[in-house]
Amino acid sequence: MVAPGEKSFCVLEYHATNSVVTAQRAFRAKNAKDPPTDKIIRAWYKQFTDTGYLCKQKAPMLTFVWQELEYRIDVCRVTCGAHSEHL
Repeated sequence: MVAPGEKSFCVLEYHATNSVVTAQRAFRAKNAKDPPTDKIIRAWYKQFTDTGYLCKQKAPMLTFVWQELEYRIDVCRVTCGAHSEHL
């Protein structure tokens, strides 16, 4: 089972790159486990664009935004601020 944070990570990467393969590679690098299939990532993306939610519990959009911001801050920390323009 994939955690909601992992789902949002895949959806964010897919949206940013428009590539399932790139999203899968980033998922594997971040989580050190096998990524979801391309069909699953596309289904999550479609669900999010249609409803604004990724979880069945219909978690608030704020959760997704917070996780996205947390990811971007981690990127800035790792790259010593080189990617700060993406915030």
